[in-house]
Amino acid sequence: MNAIKAREIPIEKVLQNLGCEPTKTIGNDLWFLSPFRPEKTPSFKINRKLNKWFDHGEQVGGNTIDFVIQKFGFNVSESLNYLKNFEEFFSLQKQIFEPIIEKESTNKIDKIIPIQHVALIQYLKSRGIINYKNIPNLTEIHYTINDKKFFALGFKNTSGGFEIRSKYAKICIGAKDVSLIINKTNTIRIFEGFFDYLSFVQKQEFTNDSDFLILNSVALLNRNLVLLQNYTAIEMYFDNDDAGNKYTTIVTERFANAKDSRSVFQGFKDYNEWLIASAVV
Repeated sequence: MNAIKAREIPIEKVLQNLGCEPTKTIGNDLWFLSPFRPEKTPSFKINRKLNKWFDHGEQVGGNTIDFVIQKFGFNVSESLNYLKNFEEFFSLQKQIFEPIIEKESTNKIDKIIPIQHVALIQYLKSRGIINYKNIPNLTEIHYTINDKKFFALGFKNTSGGFEIRSKYAKICIGAKDVSLIINKTNTIRIFEGFFDYLSFVQKQEFTNDSDFLILNSVALLNRNLVLLQNYTAIEMYFDNDDAGNKYTTIVTERFANAKDSRSVFQGFKDYNEWLIASAVV
């Protein structure tokens, strides 16, 4: 992903991934409730033709990269890393991103069931996960986007939204938020994504000996630091990259009882990559 390609990614699709839908359409302009703050009157505008946004409440605007920086506090490199997922999804499910003409988009979950589709079971297996039953928050999701039907794995967050994953999809339906699994312990383990959490459970065998915080986006860490105050032990399993280093430092500097636990997958990008390399499935 480079800056030129990133700026071409439709801003409205980034908002859809965050669970935001337009409240009205006027010509090429889409109006949204601001993704930066609670409000009742929409003040956030996207011009489809220019692929530019402007927030009248904040008096800021720009291109797709500018939006990701403003929304998550990323630097440019982190923003490009975030947006590369949209490029992949665009190429694999291009029909989702077809322009909507004089029609509001739909984005809804049709049904939630235990995981049973053979394609999803095979996808889990390809990621090194074979013990997927009875995992908190993990389900099979059937959903509709712009009148097109899809199915995928779904991982529920604390706001009722779902991280959606399959061989072809990496999006969020509903509000973007962290997932918190409570076992009423004094230890909490933190993961960037739910496949890293599933990998830990797969490798360690789930024993309910800790609570789990799955960020679903590392940028959500700062607003959820307050959750860590009541724990006597904090274990972090962030990615082995610049963002992982950055947020590991943020937590260790604030909490003396925080431990960088990435040594378990040293030499690999994340827990799941290490599991895939080491698993016999």
